[in-house]
Amino acid sequence: MIVFDNVSLRYPYDEFSLFKDMSFTLDYGVNTVLCDTQSGKTSICKLLMKEVSPTNGKIFFDGVDIGGIANRSLGILYLPGNPSLFLNKSVKYNLEYPLRIRRTDKNQIKDAVLSVAEKVGISDLCVRVKKLSGYERKKAALARGLTIKRKAVLLDDFFEDSTETEDIASVLNLFTDSITVIFTSCPHLACGNTVVLDGGRVVYQGDSQTAKEKVSGLGWLNDSLKEL
Repeated sequence: MIVFDNVSLRYPYDEFSLFKDMSFTLDYGVNTVLCDTQSGKTSICKLLMKEVSPTNGKIFFDGVDIGGIANRSLGILYLPGNPSLFLNKSVKYNLEYPLRIRRTDKNQIKDAVLSVAEKVGISDLCVRVKKLSGYERKKAALARGLTIKRKAVLLDDFFEDSTETEDIASVLNLFTDSITVIFTSCPHLACGNTVVLDGGRVVYQGDSQTAKEKVSGLGWLNDSLKEL
């Protein structure tokens, strides 16, 4: 479980706080953080990955203040809409990379890569990443992430161009033992335990259906809802 306890964040170059006394919980299983575009989705990810520190408040991971957890022990997988990969290398090289830097046995690497490629549906491991479509690059990033056991998975605008509900469900099913968080500004993508942010504050936390009903009164979401 991840707990944000009265967390505020103000970047040194801003005159305002991006988040103000934010308190919410992310459970094991599927969660959604729903807020407007450019309103802090990636900043929450940065807080969890300790790339930035809260101005006030604390963040706890399974009861432990993340300030006292070494970065390598956090076990967080970050997947943005445009994942970073070695474009001039093969898919196989990209999938092997997390295991190679951990000096994993070669036979274990081979077995792990073949296993995750099969789970995600990758048939050609030798193709260079730069030749892949955006959808195929996301599949490669997913497979690479599966090679290492993850405690939390942060899907930052990862589903914004997805049209098939089945595709989203298949991704979420890959991480059933993790705290999986969808960060989005699209209400129709909300599922599981849902946190709604508005103006840097938590305005609702609960089931996704009720969250979709609650956000109908928030101006930044009205246009999105009308398009559905």
